[in-house]
Amino acid sequence: MKANTKFLVRKGYISGIGSGITWGLDAVLLGIVMTMSPFVENPILLVGGALVCSMLHDVFASVWMILIMGLKGELKFFRDALCSKDGFFCILGALFGGPLAMTFYLMAISKGGPALAATVTACYPLLGSILAIFILKEKVQLRGWIGLLICVAGIVWIGYAPEKNENINVSQGVLFSLVAAIGWATEAVICGYGMKSGRVKPQMALLLREVTSGTAYILVVSPLMLGGFGASLDGLRAVFSYPLCWSLLLFTAIVGMSSFFLWYTSIDLIGAAKALCFNVTYSFWAVVFSFIFIGNQLSWNIVIGSLLIIGGVTIATLIHKKKKEV
Repeated sequence: MKANTKFLVRKGYISGIGSGITWGLDAVLLGIVMTMSPFVENPILLVGGALVCSMLHDVFASVWMILIMGLKGELKFFRDALCSKDGFFCILGALFGGPLAMTFYLMAISKGGPALAATVTACYPLLGSILAIFILKEKVQLRGWIGLLICVAGIVWIGYAPEKNENINVSQGVLFSLVAAIGWATEAVICGYGMKSGRVKPQMALLLREVTSGTAYILVVSPLMLGGFGASLDGLRAVFSYPLCWSLLLFTAIVGMSSFFLWYTSIDLIGAAKALCFNVTYSFWAVVFSFIFIGNQLSWNIVIGSLLIIGGVTIATLIHKKKKEV
């Protein structure tokens, strides 16, 4: 926590809020991408569209990261970070957060819609707190468990009165979202362990994450899930044959990558607990952007569920806040 002036504190707050806004927008844009022609017409993408979209999202994000780190003159440190013990944990975390979590996240968007997916996955900091008990030996106070129960109540509320929409499958959307949340929680804990010593900076950890995830998608996950490299290439050709589709996906990747940048900046300046409280508001922003860009109805079950989950996560992630502050 480096914010020792009002300016830096303000910057940390603005960065945290920005991370929530951009991740909510990322969810909605990905939902729009997967409704475009290639994903609803191509036989391969009808089955594995979420996987291909997830792969391109992380590959494009890694390209943006390489360009940015190159302009900053920090690519020369990439090899040392890649070969280090701390870098290994960042890479391991990336496999949970990228190929696993992101794929299920997009499947959740496809089945349940962006608002539902973003809202349910907002519980990942609470799951991360549970994992931190066993991996990082952290203690979670009663306040944390209360926040978890409130978050679960929000998820139940969303599923209790589903919208009357034939294209929405609430049960599958919630299930896939929970798997994605577990993957991101695991990533956060493992990568947090990798960055604990300070030898691998957050920006370098993010570069390792995107490169690892993109490579795993291309070489292992996509061919395995789609039935070979040929099917994977056919899916990519279908996407790139539609300029508007891959262009929007390229833009979405920089939105998602920017969200991570803003989140890491907020963590660095004001600490993880406060940064998480701002970041998890992406579930609310996804609902807002769904209403603006897609025209989804703001049903009461989604609105109330969103508020419950945000409230639960906020309570739980404030458990490390000191009682006495100057």
